[in-house]
Order: sequence, then C-alpha cells, then structure tokens
Amino acid sequence: MTEKMETEVVPVDAEEPDPAVIARAAEVIAGGGLVVLPTDTVYGLVCDPRQERAVREIYRVKRRDPSIPLPLLLHDMSQAMLYASEAPEPAVRAMQHFWPGALTVVVRDRSEETAAVRAKKDTVGLRLPAHVVPRLVAGELGCALASTSANRSRQDSPITARQALGEMEGLVALVLDAGRTPLGEESTVVSFVEDPPRVLRAGAIPEARLREVLGEVREG
Repeated sequence: MTEKMETEVVPVDAEEPDPAVIARAAEVIAGGGLVVLPTDTVYGLVCDPRQERAVREIYRVKRRDPSIPLPLLLHDMSQAMLYASEAPEPAVRAMQHFWPGALTVVVRDRSEETAAVRAKKDTVGLRLPAHVVPRLVAGELGCALASTSANRSRQDSPITARQALGEMEGLVALVLDAGRTPLGEESTVVSFVEDPPRVLRAGAIPEARLREVLGEVREG
C-alpha cells in the first residue's frame, strides 16, 4: 500500500492569482508532483506531460483505464501547434470560436512530446481553458498540463476544492482552491480526425452551438 502524503491546500484568486501561488504550483509539477487546480469546467488533476512517471501516477491515483488518453490544458492558442501534427480547418475554426472555453479538440499527433499522455493512440486532446489559473501555471511551467478531472474514475467530477479533496487528499501534493468552478460541467470533446467532426463526449458546449459553427457534426 502506498504511503499517503500531506496535501497542501492554498487559496487562489480566480481572477488575479498571486504570482507566488502560480510559481508554487509550477514548482510542484516540475518536480514530478500532482496538483489539483480550478478550471472553468471542473477541478482538474494535472502534471507535467513530459514526465512519464508523473503521468503514470495520475492514472494510478485516479484509477483511470490506461487505454484512455489524457488531454492537455494549454497556456495560449499558439501552443496548440506545438502539440498537433495536423490541425484541419474545422478544428482551427472551432479553436478560434470556442477558445478560451469548454471545448476539447482532438487532433492527430505522433510526437514524442505527447507520447506519455496519448495511451498509444495517434491523437491528442487539446483545450485552452477560460480560467486564468491553469493557463498561468502552464505558462510558468513552460509546457501544457496533462489533465483529467480531480476525482476517482466513475465518481462525480468536482466543482469545488472541498469535493476534490474528498477524493484526492493524501494522494496529491497541492490543491489550489479558487471556490466553485464557473461552469460546473466537463468540457465537450470533439474529434477532428474524421469528417464530419464527431462528438466524443457531451459537455458544457451544446451540440447545437457546435453545428452553428461547424455545420454537420456526428454523435458518438
């Protein structure tokens, strides 16, 4: 049985976070640790995607099926091109319209940079959240954040730090508490590796809004 660690809980302002708090989170992640932080959708469990051991630890503490990839949270729009080997025009259009926001875009990638999070697939999920905290942490770290909701698999996704602590206390090094997440619902996941785009997971962005921007989209 793995010995539990002490979890540090730090309040953070959702609009004007203390740079020292952002730096602390980036320091923990750079050192191979796991951090729980707020996003616009739900609280996320994040690590450095370049560190295979940290990625494996996310799968372990979440009890996540290792065949399911981990999406990346980006610092800014330009970062998307660092992680995608292909970005079809509909994907670019979706990014421009829905980012920052609750859309995870799945595109092709075969780079070594994303190998640990792709679960042996040739695609990667990318999202630019509409919450300053994960974006600033990613910027401070110098790379995107491997992410998943901060709960055990098949449990409800947390919308407060308290809910996340109920699942993750003793399993992560740091929790940033910014109060309730704005949307309280997971992102919509859309695959752009096929035509028309396919909705892999329903979420905060309704399918009707996707159709307004993209035209035809497929379910499931």
